[in-house]
Amino acid sequence: MLSCSVPVRNHCKLTFGVEEELPSDLRLWDAATKRFPLHSSLVRVEWNCDVPRSSGLSGSTALLAATLATVLAARNDAPDLQTVSGLKTFAELVRDVERYDAEVMCGFQDAYMIVHGGIQLMTFTGKHPSRPGPHAHLTPLRAPLPFLLVTTGVERLSGSVHGPMSERWLAGERLVVDSMEEIASLAKPGSKALAKGDLKLLAEAMNTNQRLIKELGGSGDAVDLLIERALRHGARAAKLAGAGMGGTVVILTEDATEMERKLRSDGYNRFIVPEECPGVRVRVTRHDREEI
Repeated sequence: MLSCSVPVRNHCKLTFGVEEELPSDLRLWDAATKRFPLHSSLVRVEWNCDVPRSSGLSGSTALLAATLATVLAARNDAPDLQTVSGLKTFAELVRDVERYDAEVMCGFQDAYMIVHGGIQLMTFTGKHPSRPGPHAHLTPLRAPLPFLLVTTGVERLSGSVHGPMSERWLAGERLVVDSMEEIASLAKPGSKALAKGDLKLLAEAMNTNQRLIKELGGSGDAVDLLIERALRHGARAAKLAGAGMGGTVVILTEDATEMERKLRSDGYNRFIVPEECPGVRVRVTRHDREEI
């Protein structure tokens, strides 16, 4: 899989020694603290989320990763975010907690990308939905990012899309198995095309990816309409950027500003230009209270 970061972040801040204040939606918080209980109940939990809600941009994974990192730091066991092994170990932990404690049907790519950031070619050979297998292999890239992300405005939970598709793959449905293999085969030539600035080849890979996902029933009317409009406005390619059935579309364009202007006239209003950004970060401050 070829993936890049975006300049929006989800934050978790823990303040100890104050009256308990927990999030209104406890699913991710309970998942993190079930696996790693805190020693004090006197904690205020503050979540600040910049990632558009249920938009296919890994917002829940980002929030869980931030929460896990702060919970571990509060236990004096902060994750190792400085070494290759440490980053991969933490990515595996994030996915494991999301899958089994939060009970969200998810793959490995979101957790790896959230933890590492940047632009990554990720290979998941040997992994399986129910067996983590070996750590993924990541190849960082440095390249211009001629893309524009546009949210459709349709919110959906990624697990509701991933779940049925994963079940079809596990059942050995030939169309799903073959399509996923073909999609995976696009990543390496796509990454080479991006690095070389070969937008023609990159566009072919993106359009093939979207065609295969649509044939599997994983695209959706809102995605299809946005892609149609982007191509009509001169985009080289466009494909869904998340689990499908709504969410976000990534557009290959040499003029993101002009593309945004045209799509605003069509009624779209949430745009993100991707850039190389760091992954998970932890900061601990101590004043009269301890904040993480």
